[in-house]
Amino acid sequence: GGKLAAEHLIECGCKNLLHFGGVAGKDMPADRRADGFSDVCKKAGIPYRILVSDRLQYGSMHYEDFIRRALQEFPDVDGIFASSDVIAAQSIQACSALGKRVPEDVQIVGFDDVNIATLVNPMLTTIRQPIKEMAQLAVDAILKKRGGGVMPAKVVLPVSLMKRGTTKEK
Repeated sequence: GGKLAAEHLIECGCKNLLHFGGVAGKDMPADRRADGFSDVCKKAGIPYRILVSDRLQYGSMHYEDFIRRALQEFPDVDGIFASSDVIAAQSIQACSALGKRVPEDVQIVGFDDVNIATLVNPMLTTIRQPIKEMAQLAVDAILKKRGGGVMPAKVVLPVSLMKRGTTKEK
C-alpha cells in the first residue's frame, strides 16, 4: 500500500513527500506501509519524511495539531501519504486551516477506503484494503482452528488505489 501511494503521488507530480505513519515505540504491521513508501521515494530520488504519532494521538484519533505542526515545520511538502483515512481526513482539515489547497498545493493519499473517504471534500484518494475478504478469512481461520485444522501462518491480500479528488493526474 505504501508503495502504491508513493508511486501515485510521484506520478501526480509531487516532489517533497511526507508520510504520517505508526506509533512511536510500537511496532505494528501497518508500519510496512512506511517501508514501501520509503523504498519508492529512495529509488525515485524524491525527498521524504516519515513522522510517527504518539500513543495519545493514536488512542484518541486526534492528529490535528500533529499534522498542522508538521506542515508548518515542512512548508515545502506537496504530497502526503497518511496511514489511515482518518489521518488523511484530518490532513485535509489542517491544510485548509493553513491556507493550503487540496489537491492544488498538497495532494493526499489515505489508507483503508472506509466511509470517511467519500464523505470529505474533496473525496479522498486512498488505498483500498479488501476488508470484507479479510473478515471472511478471519472467520474461516477461527472455525478451522476450532475444528482442529491448520491455519496458514500468513495471508496477504492485494490492495488497490482508489483515485478520487485529493490527487490530480499530470
